[in-house]
Amino acid sequence: MVRDDKIRLKIIRKLARNRVTGSHKKQVETVKNWVATSDQGRAEDLIRDMIRDPKAPLEGYGGSRDNVRLTGIEDAKEYIEDRGGDLPWGLRD
Repeated sequence: MVRDDKIRLKIIRKLARNRVTGSHKKQVETVKNWVATSDQGRAEDLIRDMIRDPKAPLEGYGGSRDNVRLTGIEDAKEYIEDRGGDLPWGLRD
């Protein structure tokens, strides 16, 4: 479970750092490539789980659901802080 938490945090931190919200989106394929090759299959599963989780700051975007974006920067910051992660540079108060 700890590995999964690290993968989730890495994904949300990078999306937040790149400010992937609103009409700015990323393909699931692109996002899963942000983690180690050995973790990419698990990352895709976790991305799809987070899309379905109303507490996660990630949502599917577009008809195909193969695009994702953050529900908001503040949601991402709260998610990262609640899980003991470090906020990306530029999002720290």
